[in-house]
Amino acid sequence: MFRNYLTIALRNFRRQKGFTFINILGLAVGLASATAIFLFIFDELGYDRFHPDAKNIYVLGTKGKFNGEEESFNAAPGAWVKAMKERYPEVTDGLQTFWAGFPASFRDPETDKILLTEKELWVAPNFSSFFYFPLIKGDPAHAFTTPNSVVLSESTAKRFFGDRDPIGKTLQIKHTWVTNKEYVPLMVSGVMKDYPNNSHMHPDYLINLDMLRNMATANGNDWYSNWGNKEGWFNTYLHTNDQFNADKISKSFDKVIQANLPKDPNAVIKPYLVPLTDLHYNEPLRSTILASGDIKYVYIFGSIAVLIVLIASINYMNLATARAFRRAKEIGLRKVMGSNRQQLIIQFLSEAIITAFLALLLALVMVILLLPLYNTLAGKHFAIIDLFQGKLLLSLVGITLLVALLSGSYPALYLSNFKPITVLKNTRFTGRSSEILRKALIVMQYTITMVLIIGTLVMARQMEFIRHSALSKSGDQMLSIRFGMGMMSLDKFKAFKHLVQQDPEMQHVTIANHLPRLDFFGPIDSEVRFPDLGNQPRNWFTLNGDYDFPRTFGLEVIAGRNFDIANPADSNAFLINETGIKTLGLNREKVLGLTLQTGNEYEGRKVTGKIIGVVKDFNYRSVHQAIEPLLINARPHVIDQIVYVKLPADKIQEKIATLEHKWKEVLPGMGFDHWFVSQEFGRMYEAEMRMAGLFKSFSGLAIFIACLGLFGLSSYLSERRTKEIGIRKVMGASVPQILQLLFSTFLKLLIIACLVAVPLSWFATNRWLENFTYRVEVEGIIFLISILLVLLLTVLTVSYETIRAARANPVDSLRYE
Repeated sequence: MFRNYLTIALRNFRRQKGFTFINILGLAVGLASATAIFLFIFDELGYDRFHPDAKNIYVLGTKGKFNGEEESFNAAPGAWVKAMKERYPEVTDGLQTFWAGFPASFRDPETDKILLTEKELWVAPNFSSFFYFPLIKGDPAHAFTTPNSVVLSESTAKRFFGDRDPIGKTLQIKHTWVTNKEYVPLMVSGVMKDYPNNSHMHPDYLINLDMLRNMATANGNDWYSNWGNKEGWFNTYLHTNDQFNADKISKSFDKVIQANLPKDPNAVIKPYLVPLTDLHYNEPLRSTILASGDIKYVYIFGSIAVLIVLIASINYMNLATARAFRRAKEIGLRKVMGSNRQQLIIQFLSEAIITAFLALLLALVMVILLLPLYNTLAGKHFAIIDLFQGKLLLSLVGITLLVALLSGSYPALYLSNFKPITVLKNTRFTGRSSEILRKALIVMQYTITMVLIIGTLVMARQMEFIRHSALSKSGDQMLSIRFGMGMMSLDKFKAFKHLVQQDPEMQHVTIANHLPRLDFFGPIDSEVRFPDLGNQPRNWFTLNGDYDFPRTFGLEVIAGRNFDIANPADSNAFLINETGIKTLGLNREKVLGLTLQTGNEYEGRKVTGKIIGVVKDFNYRSVHQAIEPLLINARPHVIDQIVYVKLPADKIQEKIATLEHKWKEVLPGMGFDHWFVSQEFGRMYEAEMRMAGLFKSFSGLAIFIACLGLFGLSSYLSERRTKEIGIRKVMGASVPQILQLLFSTFLKLLIIACLVAVPLSWFATNRWLENFTYRVEVEGIIFLISILLVLLLTVLTVSYETIRAARANPVDSLRYE
């Protein structure tokens, strides 16, 4: 029986090559899109799940109120983990790791090769019992037996040692305060595979935490006895058993914490427990972890996959019902010869299943061929082997069957219900119900297409808005060079700057904080007092640079003046932003000349100066966060030091090579670690830019599938009305009049779809834009453009068959059938 079904299906495919091609191609593109999206979703939902026993690992963080503001962060005081293990048998082990926050300099003393990085992580010796630890060289049991041992990632080992065996080799580390700006030797004890992309940590250097013990216990301090009111905070993990109850233990441990802390109304500290597998999508901790995500993007891409597959299924269903008359006599004869309805339903469903699985095979080929491009768009590192993971294959088989049943069920039920006597008499048999369904499905296709187009346009406008902020508009030309993290004197910078500015094409050179300020950087706050305004303390964000910082980044001075290098007094002068003026409740003129006192823990001293100018507000942090009152001074930060050089757009690589040569001339022992400001904005808005790129690509595929369906349907409509068109032409109808007749069907459905798509997309895009404090408006022109674009696509898609039918010889049309 199955062989008979297969034979008939293949025979029908040969007879209706165009119909089969459109169906298989449409379904293949839909399934390829779904496959790519599933890869993305499974990778995102798999964050940190590859670690051994990940389901029983919890992150111990902190939440509380500090000076009236609620905060949560991915670190815990040093005393907490020991107390947890002692008090709760459900906690079977604890791990402390330490990330210094500032980059370190690593040097190979044999070759004098220097690399600067912020991917160094100090870990306790039991790290391997908690986390994935794939050593490819070295002994896991002895990787951290000595305080100065270090395990390198595979890529880092190759950068330092090439094909040489690094085990037992010496690397030197220099850090601003961990090593007190001196090189300290480390012994390479192992090399591990690079961590997967979907991990909250991507260390290139794992260093024994015992190396920090002297620093942690110096000057009467003890980081490991800190309960929350002293120095000593660690990224802390708990290994638990199945009886662990996070809520219950959090409440119990909170009482222990309060018993060990002095009462402070300005600082309320509580424990915060998060399953390791939930860390990536934990909203409160987003600003304190390097690889945070937003679960709504998983839902959005999942929805896009459903919509694309739905459009492809609609095509199949529309074309199958539309072309039913081609198989009407076959169905009539089969029924006369004894076939029952159940057999006919199985026949049509079998054809749908065969079509769907042929489309799946083509889809897999498409994904394999386009995988490198997709990796670039998605920011992932998928390999072909990832396509054959069990859960993905099961999902694809399941969705392919669903598509086959979804797209083939109505045609099967509809076609199998034909009465033999009706179709054999060649009586008109297409029912009103099939026409209504077909039109409803076209409206749905139009609606989905317009929603996707509108969403793409809104995302593109928001990304363009972000790219044109004051700091980012020249980001592709602004080269950032990591200076010394407080390890080099500013005289070296001045010498380098003087050398660079000898080139007339590189006159914009400055030193300032690391910009833009990524969420996990943390603020650079200063306590500010205005003696003339009551002298109450205020906490303001501060950017430190040199005299040329505002000019180099093109900050707009809207009142007063900029820093003047010829005026020594400007070393204690300040610029203030517009938000600062609003906070003080003064106008621009009254702010100028105002005296202020400021200082922070890094300055180590109070500075008194005057406000000499006001700059227009600019986003020095993410547009997800509101702009706060800002001070800009002409004194570089003592640690956070990045050199910025604006390069000519047509000589980027040439000038980078020149800069590196001058850098080595002035700073021979310091690595030339550089990147563009635009790359930092890419890190800041990675999720949004990735989503916008993928959304645009998948929207294009959805539009392509919809156009395929419209082309097939227009072919059917032209064919069905062949005699009518011939009669109208004989009666004097012109080609434009016939075109208007054939287009009117689609235009009416497009109008209905607009009434649904416009409010739906307005609601959806505004919900997405709510994530940004600063955002574009969803203007009417966006909806108009999307409607006109869909109309144009309809005209172009339908035109070929419609014009061909309208220009056909009436004699041939009247002979039809």
